[in-house]
Amino acid sequence: MSRSSSILPTILCLHGTGTSGDIFSAQTRNLRAALKSQFKFIFIDAPYPSLPGPGVVPAYVDSGPFYSWFSPHANDSLESVAEEFVNCNEQIKKSLRELNVEPSSITAVMGFSQGTIVASMLLGQAQYHSVEWASTNVDIADVPWAGLRFGVLLSGSCSDGVVTAFMGKKLQLPCVHLHGLQDPFLEHARMLHTKIYHATSSDVVEFDGGHNIPGSKADLDRLVALIRGLNRKTKVKGWVKRR
Repeated sequence: MSRSSSILPTILCLHGTGTSGDIFSAQTRNLRAALKSQFKFIFIDAPYPSLPGPGVVPAYVDSGPFYSWFSPHANDSLESVAEEFVNCNEQIKKSLRELNVEPSSITAVMGFSQGTIVASMLLGQAQYHSVEWASTNVDIADVPWAGLRFGVLLSGSCSDGVVTAFMGKKLQLPCVHLHGLQDPFLEHARMLHTKIYHATSSDVVEFDGGHNIPGSKADLDRLVALIRGLNRKTKVKGWVKRR
């Protein structure tokens, strides 16, 4: 890593279900190319082996192994969601330690599909410092996301159990939500936005596409502009995370 890239703000990238960090890196290559002078990107794998997820076949059929953030036994109960969130925290801490990266050095989190749920969990901890899911309390002292300033949520995912796990605490950290109007999971993305995030602190980009990263330059340019804007907004002196 060059000295110049080491001082760039870092975006932690969380892939969708049934993919991997390497696949997500490939899926976002055009987006990353447009932002390479402003950010560095870290990709990690989810904890559970998985079958290929939506859109992985045929393009990435030979790019396994594949992973998912939630276990095959997970369900939508509050207790199950809480347990899965804690497991995700442990996996992310472990992966970052292996890369010699401190969680407090992460500037933003970018998730795709199921990864947007995990990204939201991290943003919740960054905003509230201590979050109680069911009988499980996750404290920011254990996962110090002190530097986390904004989120990028691509083709989001959500469920009633996830909404309940946030216990009515809507997130106010600035975020951009990308919604494909032909996405078969569009309602899940909209649910994440409306149920988990304050409308005044998040922007929505819609594009005429499916459950994927947009390929057109116009769509990417809009997304890139918003990400750059969030970085400028949240790094100014005096900006404070609302709790």
